[in-house]
Formats: sequence, structure tokens, C-alpha cells
Amino acid sequence: MTPLPKKKDPSITFLNKFGYNVIKLPRTGIEPMDLIGRDQVTQWLGPIRSVWDPKDIAKNPEPLPGPAHPASAVNGQRTDALEVSFGLSILANALAAFGATVPSLNAAYKDAHSVQFAYTNVTSSSVSPLLAGNYLANGTLRTDNPVVKNYFYGDKSRAFLIMEVLKSNSITVSATDSHGADVGISLPAVQGLVGAKLDVKPSGSSNSTITFTGPGAVTFGFSVQQIARVGDEWALHGAAASGDIAFGVPGFGVAAPEDGAPNPLVFDTGEFDCCVSI
Repeated sequence: MTPLPKKKDPSITFLNKFGYNVIKLPRTGIEPMDLIGRDQVTQWLGPIRSVWDPKDIAKNPEPLPGPAHPASAVNGQRTDALEVSFGLSILANALAAFGATVPSLNAAYKDAHSVQFAYTNVTSSSVSPLLAGNYLANGTLRTDNPVVKNYFYGDKSRAFLIMEVLKSNSITVSATDSHGADVGISLPAVQGLVGAKLDVKPSGSSNSTITFTGPGAVTFGFSVQQIARVGDEWALHGAAASGDIAFGVPGFGVAAPEDGAPNPLVFDTGEFDCCVSI
């Protein structure tokens, strides 16, 4: 057996140091009080109100998120450098969430070796754990629901409740060559590919950094509390941000590799996990 270093994927961990998890395929419709399930994979399950007996939904209103406010700690935070083909697939997913149809950006970035991403105009909205706890205490769980059985009563499954989400209508992309030098990108070529729905602007004279702005904000990050049933009661407690909690939503964008698939080539990723080749 030979131990091999397994590089972390910064496209799904770059927010972890700030206490947030990453949505692999940013999109609208992911909000506080939504559930995430983790078994063989991590997936979005839907709003928690869906687990209640229907007669309880009207009499037990779900707490609403507070007003959105600027999230300065994560605004403009960059991923590490990603190999260009993998990075462009992530970019295409983000631009699709903004409403653009992008067949391929490879031609516009043909001279680039790697790219970095940063979300800007970032806002945060949340529900407090106390309000979530009050809500949980007043509903009747649909124990006949097979999804409920798996994630709340299964031995090998876990469930998480989203407490806070990060949204943005703008993503900035920086391109470099194999030596780390800036690579100029043709703005007309990029604008022609993404169409009129997105505003495309350079962030410098070299055009190596481009900002894409969409008409509306999409959710790209979130924080959670782990949620479980202990007997007939709910347990809710903090959960550390992790790449394991990052998730995509089936049917949106390009699927990310499943666990066990070859990792994308990543540069300057810092710490290493360990895997064993047998």
C-alpha cells in the first residue's frame, strides 16, 4: 500500500475558513430552513416544512429570514488557482445560474493555464437557531416519509438545517499562464458567448480579470446546524464547515465528480488529505 497525497478541491472548500459551505452549482431557491442530507452523497432535500404533517403547516408558520445585509468577510474571497478546463466548467455553471447560456468559454480562455474565482456584491440572510428550535418544537413529523426515515432515523445518514445563506449577483474571474503571469482575455469574445443578459467588465487594463454581473442574485454559500431526532425530540447543534457538506442540485448545470472520481488539477492548495492506493 502506498500513501498518496490527495489535494483538496478549493472550489468547494474556499469558504470553510469563514464558517460557510459551498453550493457546487450556484442557483436560486436555496434558503434558510432548507434541509440537506448526507449518506453516500450530500444533497439538497427541500424546505423543512415538507417533513410536517400537512395539518401542522398552517398553524406552525416557518420563521422568515432576517433582512439581507452585506457579508464583508467573504466578499471578494478568491479560490486557489484551478486548472483552466475544470475552472471554466464551474464558471459556466455560475453564469447559467445568472441566466446566461454558455456553450463553451474555452476559446476565449485558450491562452490561460489556470483561473481563480471570487464572488462580489455578497449578501447574507439568516434565521436564528432559537427561532428554528421553536419551529421544530411545534410540528408533527411525517415518520411515514421514506426520506424522513433515512435521514432522521437511519444509522449511516445525517441531516443538516441551513441557517444562513450567501448570495451574489456577480463573479470575478482572473486568468494566468503556467508561470502565474496575467493572461489577457478578449472581452468581445466573452460578451458574444454569454449574450446580453450579463454585464461583462474588465477589472484592469490587461483584461486578465473579468467581472460577470447578472440580473439577480444566486445562492452560492451557506452555514448549517446538524439536526437529528433523539427519541421523540429534536436535537440541533453546530456543524463545522466542510467540503463534505458542499452539494449540488440534480438537474442544474454540470454535475461535479462523485466521491472517488479523479480530482481536478489544483494549484497552491495548502494542506493535504491522505488517501491510500491498494
